[in-house]
Amino acid sequence: MTDRAVNLIEDSVDCVLRVGPLTDSGLVARRIGELALINVASPAYLARHGTPQAPADLGAHLAVNYASPSSGRTEAWEWVEDGAVRTLPMRGRVTANSAEAYIACCLAGIGLIQIPAYDVAGHLATGELVEVMPAHRAAPLPMTLLYPHRQHLSRRLQVFADWLTGLLQSACPSMPPSPRAASGGRAIA
Repeated sequence: MTDRAVNLIEDSVDCVLRVGPLTDSGLVARRIGELALINVASPAYLARHGTPQAPADLGAHLAVNYASPSSGRTEAWEWVEDGAVRTLPMRGRVTANSAEAYIACCLAGIGLIQIPAYDVAGHLATGELVEVMPAHRAAPLPMTLLYPHRQHLSRRLQVFADWLTGLLQSACPSMPPSPRAASGGRAIA
């Protein structure tokens, strides 16, 4: 597992799970579902800086910024408002390029983060993290299984894809079923 984008052909990998919008790669794509994103902070951060209620409050707050391991680009804070995606670059004292470091910085009270809900479910349950601005979440991220070609698709890969779909749907209860699981047909594009 890695946050870095893997090249299936060069790295001799059978398949990858990509989270987020896809670029046109010529690979076969099977849509798995979507990941709900939430905004969270530690109670210690909120005690020092207050709790943001709306995007207009973000100017007075710090974020743990996330830099894409593939591009190095720092992601802006994002939310959906009136059906449109809005973004705001956030001030921050630290930038992380792995999910583990991103969460650790938030737990340490360094700033707000936007993260898939399943990544922090345990921390929310124990009170180590608190959701903020639930009415101002980012759009869910699509999850897609990619593999090089549909010819010679091994039974092993088909079984893995079905297993992964079921696993992700049980780990992310808010995730809608994939088209294949819902219809019984192939969801391979």
